[in-house]
Amino acid sequence: MTNSIWGRLRSVLSQSNSEPIRIVWTSGLRDGSRDAVAGSDIRGRVIHLHPRLRRDSKERDRILVHEIFHFVWVRLGNPKRAAWKSVIAAELRRGARGELGWSSEWRKGERPVRTNSYACEAFCDTAAWLYAGIESHEEFTLPKRWCDGRRAFFAALTREPLRY
Repeated sequence: MTNSIWGRLRSVLSQSNSEPIRIVWTSGLRDGSRDAVAGSDIRGRVIHLHPRLRRDSKERDRILVHEIFHFVWVRLGNPKRAAWKSVIAAELRRGARGELGWSSEWRKGERPVRTNSYACEAFCDTAAWLYAGIESHEEFTLPKRWCDGRRAFFAALTREPLRY
């Protein structure tokens, strides 16, 4: 992870009391029936990244931030996860289209069957959008008014550093 990314994350993440998260380069990753470029083993504290991400530092950082926030999600606690779910439920009720990453975009289409999975992926994609330092990306399709609401949620959430 680049120093600038780590600097942005250090401002919102607490020092973990857990084992370090290891990064392993792995090809042949899958997300259900789909090919994947990354995945997290929360219990093993391992992030798997596809080797092709070595050549693209911006995409690697975006994906890595997303995966780190899977570790944040499991330590967030039910009240904060419920508050996030309220944010995205309000978006859906008002007809929000688009997302901040493919992993949440395709799960959004599977609602309500996979609501928890969608909430988690939307949380991680939003974190990557906020903290990876990328201004634009083809996967950033959520309109500004919804992005503003998510940015406000994360600003309130990160008043105290998050555990990972």
